[in-house]
Amino acid sequence: MKLSSFAYALVLALPLFAMSCQQSATTPTPQPVATTTPAGIIPTDIPAGYGYPGDRAQIQAWADQWEIAKITQHTWDMWAGMTADSGQTFNGSKLPYWETWCGTEEVFGGTCGQGVRPGRPFKVAAQLTHIARLKGLKAAPDTQVISFNKFNPSMAKYTQAQHTGPGTAGPYNYTSVSSLIALNTAWPSNTPTVDRKVEEAPYQPTTPGAVGFAGIETKPVIFLVKATGLTPMPLWLGPANSTNQTAPTPNTWTTCVLLDPASTGGPDVAPVPATPQQIAQAVTMPYACDKSKYLYAPLATIYSFKMDAAEAAAWNNIQQGIGGSGGTASPGDYGVLGGMHVNSKEIIDWTWQTFWWQPGPDAPNNFPGSKAGMTANVKGAWRNYASCSAYNQTQGKTSTSMVVCFNPFLETATSGIPAGLTSNCMSCHGTATVSGPPITTSGVTQPTTLPYPPNYAKPISFGQGNVPIDPRFAGFTRTDFSWAIPGNAK
Repeated sequence: MKLSSFAYALVLALPLFAMSCQQSATTPTPQPVATTTPAGIIPTDIPAGYGYPGDRAQIQAWADQWEIAKITQHTWDMWAGMTADSGQTFNGSKLPYWETWCGTEEVFGGTCGQGVRPGRPFKVAAQLTHIARLKGLKAAPDTQVISFNKFNPSMAKYTQAQHTGPGTAGPYNYTSVSSLIALNTAWPSNTPTVDRKVEEAPYQPTTPGAVGFAGIETKPVIFLVKATGLTPMPLWLGPANSTNQTAPTPNTWTTCVLLDPASTGGPDVAPVPATPQQIAQAVTMPYACDKSKYLYAPLATIYSFKMDAAEAAAWNNIQQGIGGSGGTASPGDYGVLGGMHVNSKEIIDWTWQTFWWQPGPDAPNNFPGSKAGMTANVKGAWRNYASCSAYNQTQGKTSTSMVVCFNPFLETATSGIPAGLTSNCMSCHGTATVSGPPITTSGVTQPTTLPYPPNYAKPISFGQGNVPIDPRFAGFTRTDFSWAIPGNAK
């Protein structure tokens, strides 16, 4: 189905969609930026000069033919646009564009665009507890990673809009558990499985008369760095550099970088072996860091923001429920970005790219990705993140070789993702669905969903072309590759 006229009118009418026409992806032009106002943070999309939104047919052709160099360039230019300075600040920190976007609680709580602070609703990453929730069990993941979602302006408005659908129970609200279940129940019995889906997220190409946009979801991963002393930050160097090579979660990585908030070094300073004096200043964190492998680097090598009292309290509230595995925060401590999933509705099955902090050399064998092909548009600390892309499940339309693309901070836990080390974003998100009855776990009610794929040995059919849709979707409503919808609906 297409996005309802109501939703498009809502998207197009609002000035916060100050998006830009597509320009050269390698020569960004100076852009006017928004400024902080007493009304609060202004959600602002990726500006001009970063190839966004890309041409759908062109990007799909890259995916079909697996033109990985062009895919990689598009990935890095999207990263450059998202991470450029928005001109807005909070608590003394400059906000990149993605930080102005609404967070999970704002979008699903109906307050998007009304915030006076960046939306950072700390929570344990949902994929780590997915299997347990489907069984109605309290989650017991084998790692504790703090994350949340952020949605660019068009995706936020789409998610909050009232949508058309079958039967008389509509319009349907994708932020409501009961409305999602009502949507799934309302399909006539003769509805083909391939047609049981929510309205697609928005995409509008740039034209001479209108700026374009595409729905974007992100999933940042946040760690804590203390304001004083040197805090270890896990560094991904592949499964071999972990105390658990089967499930090499961040808390098992043996190499850590001591981040120094007092250092005046810039983002281009590569980590170096720590001195005995620096090791003596190390803050104790519940990681498997081998002190003999400690590296040292300025805080400027990673994206950070200062936590105020409210954020520190929110962080500590989460830590109380997970045994303090992420450390105890105080106002003035730093939240740092370990990694981030990014997906955009530039193609029907979305573009998929993920990023993780990788200062200095890339991981051995560039697994699962690297900093190769990074464009000059990427600036500052953002150049210290590696990436991989999965614009297709296989390496091209006619290939049988599956793409492997995962985030080491998010998909290395076997408690929630059965085969994370061989996974790819599109196959995983392709099973995002809703059904009924709802499941209530630890007081939280969510729709029934499909599990994640048990393995990634072959692609999942979404019913395009002449290929029948995978039978596992029977009885479910697909949520357009968005796990955020069933995972956060109230």
